[in-house]
Amino acid sequence: MDGVIEFLEVVRQGDAGRVSGLLGAHPEWVRAAGEYGKTGLHWAAESDLIEVARVLLDAGADIEARTSWGASPLDWAANMGSSLVAELLLSRGAGGLTMITAAALGKQREVEAIVESGADLSPHRRRDAPTTPDDHWPPDSAHILGDILSDALYAAARNGHAPVVEYLLGRGANINAKGVFGGTGLHWAAINGHAGTVELLISHGADLGLKDARYDATPEGWAMEGDHPGIAQVLRRSRPANRRIITP
Repeated sequence: MDGVIEFLEVVRQGDAGRVSGLLGAHPEWVRAAGEYGKTGLHWAAESDLIEVARVLLDAGADIEARTSWGASPLDWAANMGSSLVAELLLSRGAGGLTMITAAALGKQREVEAIVESGADLSPHRRRDAPTTPDDHWPPDSAHILGDILSDALYAAARNGHAPVVEYLLGRGANINAKGVFGGTGLHWAAINGHAGTVELLISHGADLGLKDARYDATPEGWAMEGDHPGIAQVLRRSRPANRRIITP
């Protein structure tokens, strides 16, 4: 077990050469999982370590392995915005390119094709999240509500894919849709430093005063938590224009 922990740490460090050497001595580690069921391929997906991911896949990594919460490496790559590893996984036959994963990866053409087909969107609901509320997904989150269109907007905003966000807004997605911890797309765009997406959401009237369910903080607070004072300043300066003025 200690060897597996060491191996997964080497994967996280992104040293493809050492990963290859360790697998040469211990080929069984390629499918080993650590905490929360995360395999080496999940760790490579998390940090977009494409060379490490390629070594793991060539050595026989399970491309559909699931974490304890149900995420495959592709699901996790999409969640973290790891486009290089995501493309590699798709080229190797990974399943699960739903509208939400496509939106999270900025694949506008695929998102448009799904939406404009007019087909039922329910098969595109997240497969790596619970269907009932929990500590991560509050009752009013788009995923729990089954609002796939708005969940896709949240996923795109989280990873800074402004063109996808704008397209989905035009199709009726809820700009204030909530995701993990009850944070909106604006919360996540702010903490992840996606200034262009933040400005787009502000221009379309996103609620700057909404607080998340976990930390009771506004998008401005999340921007500061992510060490993006410039984005926090933009949000602060934009607040008066977003407040409703009530006259007697």
